Amino acid sequence: MMQKGYATCRLYGVPLVVVAVVLLLASGCARKALVSEQYDPSFYEIQRTLPDTLAGEPTRFLILGDTQASWRAEWKFYRRENWATWWQLAVPFYQLYLLGEGLVGGINYLRQKPDLGARERRAVRAAMHRAADEVPPRFILHVGDMASHDGRYAEHWATFLQEYGSGEGSLLRQHAFLPVLGNHDVANDTTYGWPNYDAIFDYPRFYVKDLPGAALFVLDSNFLVDQTGTEPDALMEQRFTEYFVGTAAAPSWLERELAKRADVPLKIVAMHHPLATLSWHERDYHKPEYGPDLLDKRQKLLQLLQEHQVDVQLAGHEHLYEHNYVAHCQGGRQHPLHTVISSGGGAHVRRQATPDELQTRKARYRAQGFDIRLEAQISDYHYTWATIANDTLTLETFAVATDPPYATERIDRVVVPAEGGACDATAAPMP
Repeated sequence: MMQKGYATCRLYGVPLVVVAVVLLLASGCARKALVSEQYDPSFYEIQRTLPDTLAGEPTRFLILGDTQASWRAEWKFYRRENWATWWQLAVPFYQLYLLGEGLVGGINYLRQKPDLGARERRAVRAAMHRAADEVPPRFILHVGDMASHDGRYAEHWATFLQEYGSGEGSLLRQHAFLPVLGNHDVANDTTYGWPNYDAIFDYPRFYVKDLPGAALFVLDSNFLVDQTGTEPDALMEQRFTEYFVGTAAAPSWLERELAKRADVPLKIVAMHHPLATLSWHERDYHKPEYGPDLLDKRQKLLQLLQEHQVDVQLAGHEHLYEHNYVAHCQGGRQHPLHTVISSGGGAHVRRQATPDELQTRKARYRAQGFDIRLEAQISDYHYTWATIANDTLTLETFAVATDPPYATERIDRVVVPAEGGACDATAAPMP
């Protein structure tokens, strides 16, 4: 009898431990919620908006992107490069470190508590704050992924608001802020994602700002690339024709806005997902689960930007810095489309592409008739200064050291004139 009772106690003890662990995790889980229900409006409402039209040169503004927190379990445990290293042989106890990162990171993932990148976000934020104090920008442009992992969670938006908006001297309180929706902001979710963004920012998904000598077109690329894979194909098709590329009888929002500004010297498009990229997320356009006919849509949209002589696409999403351009000859003049990806705001940086990866990705663009050329690709935390003066846009990007005093170093400078040099408009198109 004594033995039977002991066995029974052991048998019931196992599920009791499991239940206790589940309850412990559940008690700390973040829940999908509205920021308007969780916080006072003084905490989450960003009041410093920018007029639709600005006057006076030069126009200087700061650009950053991808400030969302990352997952310890993803970057420090299950990736192959964490295990396939010489550390495994040289330091046998390294496996225990990895297992610990996986355990802690896994629990935080279940609790929906992103747990990586605070140090890097702090560094970029401090360096930007110092730069903005020295030369106040007209505004700050965030090219997407503001929420810490998921815009459907009030706590994830709270991280961004605390880091960038806490205190009267914060960047969000001192300067006008232009948001671009990223995939981690989950604005396609109309129950939590979009209502949270809409409560925080007084901006729609698509809008235009007229600057001295330039026009800035802000697009929600979640209406083009659905990384959640939850939107019906028919809805994604409708959104593309309504906002990006329409028909002669029914032009899209972007076509109408570009046509209104045909004579503006510089045209800048800002969207989270880069159309022209030689980094990791070029593969997004090859995934049917991200939306129907994405390669065809990418081709049409790039052609539209070329036809309307858009000068620059500002983007994020890649977690590194990249500058490329798509060569284009129009009316006997060079008018390349530059893409500047400034996405080093704190999310874990990705590695640069290998020569083989670059060759493969360039070939995919060539197959669609685009000559894409890489100028720079750098894995570093960073931000970008933009200056518009005399019909010229200058973009200077600064890498940020992640240890105090957060020193900066310029890693690239891009100068985009309104008109390029001569070219042969009669040359045969690329195969």
